[in-house]
Amino acid sequence: MKRIKEWILGCVGLILGFLGVNLLIFKILFPGPKKRWEQDTYDCAVVCGYHAEEGGSPSRVMKCRVEKAVKLWKARRVEYLLMSGGAVKNAYVEAEVMKRYAMELGVPEQYIVEEKEADCTYRNLKNAARVMKNCGFSDCAVVTSGWHLRKADHYARRAGLTYVMVRAKEPEGQSLKETLSLYWETNLHMYLNLWKGYY
Repeated sequence: MKRIKEWILGCVGLILGFLGVNLLIFKILFPGPKKRWEQDTYDCAVVCGYHAEEGGSPSRVMKCRVEKAVKLWKARRVEYLLMSGGAVKNAYVEAEVMKRYAMELGVPEQYIVEEKEADCTYRNLKNAARVMKNCGFSDCAVVTSGWHLRKADHYARRAGLTYVMVRAKEPEGQSLKETLSLYWETNLHMYLNLWKGYY
């Protein structure tokens, strides 16, 4: 009985040690998002795409991201909005849907730039960096959901952007369980990609 207890405690110790080491690796490779504003204004807000509804209307998550970006624009914290996202989950191009919604919220078309090819967070930021260079933009505020900040921050750094991360609110009615699940799935996906060589 004593040996079984010792074996169980040993296994628990190994599991906790393994999880601790992996958590430390994750924290080192994917540090907390850069949320401190180092300047008063940025050239543009890069809005990370999220799929539209099947009918082509903006989804709840997409709306929250666009609404935050529009608030920044109206407060003159950013000069332009750069909508990034292709047709990923369905036939509707995310950048186009986000642009229409931003215009409904009062942003004139000439202040909105579209990037319509990205199919993942990595390409959201990589493609945004290319578009920004073409437009003569030097820096940006990256707008996305709280559970997506760390992942977007990682790829913003990899893309060589001068940026600040901005958190959009979570959709009304989204439960704590749903939010925690999104954090877990996103962070796990990042870590698994690391071991697949997608760092």
